[in-house]
Amino acid sequence: MKIDLSARVNYFVGRVRRFRPSRVTTFARQIAREQGKWMPAVAVDMLWSAAFCDTAFIDYYEADFAALSRCERRTFMTSLIQHHIANRLNDPAAAEVFADKRRFHRRFAELTGREWLDLEEAGPAELERFAARHPVLIAKEPVSREGHGVFRYQAADVQDWTAFHAELVAKGQLLVEEAIVQHPVLASYCPGTVNTTRLVSYFDGTDVHIVSRVQKFGRGAVSDQFTWGGFFTMLDHEGRSVGQGHSGKNNTFYPVHPDSGASITEFQVPLWDEVVALIDKAARVVPEVPYVGWDVAVGPTGPLLIEGNWIPGLYETRVTATGIRTGSRPEHEAVMTW
Repeated sequence: MKIDLSARVNYFVGRVRRFRPSRVTTFARQIAREQGKWMPAVAVDMLWSAAFCDTAFIDYYEADFAALSRCERRTFMTSLIQHHIANRLNDPAAAEVFADKRRFHRRFAELTGREWLDLEEAGPAELERFAARHPVLIAKEPVSREGHGVFRYQAADVQDWTAFHAELVAKGQLLVEEAIVQHPVLASYCPGTVNTTRLVSYFDGTDVHIVSRVQKFGRGAVSDQFTWGGFFTMLDHEGRSVGQGHSGKNNTFYPVHPDSGASITEFQVPLWDEVVALIDKAARVVPEVPYVGWDVAVGPTGPLLIEGNWIPGLYETRVTATGIRTGSRPEHEAVMTW
């Protein structure tokens, strides 16, 4: 299960071009302070890991590699490994359906479970009629990632629908969706944000294997991504939290949700069996793209698909938050080769 030479060389060259000593020392100081380590030793270990162990500085920090043995580190996915798998297994032409959220809606229409408009096809009058049915509007830039390009509007605030339509088009917010109503259990954690479940699947041509499970929590913004203040917890095979929540980018951990006080460590994804069944269906729709990270929202009566990411997005446990010293790489290796 090794990265091929060309991928390693390209990664190494890219790291050399972007290398900034200040970035290393900044990370090393922070890690040394949080882990009680000697800063020069941490810096050297980071550089070694980047050069020879496929580990970017941010991966080293977010997975608490300074607290892990070398054997333990080898059980964790890294950004390079994940990108290599995605590029090796997924057909780039077929993966285009995941890049544009409007194309995704069309291809996965039976699984997305919500009404939407393409403003390049729908005019102001149709948008106004849509808003009469859905007074909260979620507008998105069709090509965007990590919660960027997602906005929320109240129909009651719109006075001129022609002007509003033109504004959205000018801003590139060409996709408008009805707001998702989430399951009461999830709403009890943060009612102002749809708290989504990220499942990474691999379709081997016969069976769908879930190789990573994550629950994300928001803080009231339109998205639960890190860019909007969100955080996450890893899940076990039954959809239960395996420990405290964390954002991956600092040493702030969440045994309970900081706003609602609901327990993160005791969290259970509602309707878990239905969530897994939804992913089993979704993963078979585009078999040319077998390795995907899916975002799922659980509604009051069942789950619905939000989007798929053909480069799934790296989520791993942090030993300082959960005590777990094993990552998700063994689950990947059990069902796939790269």
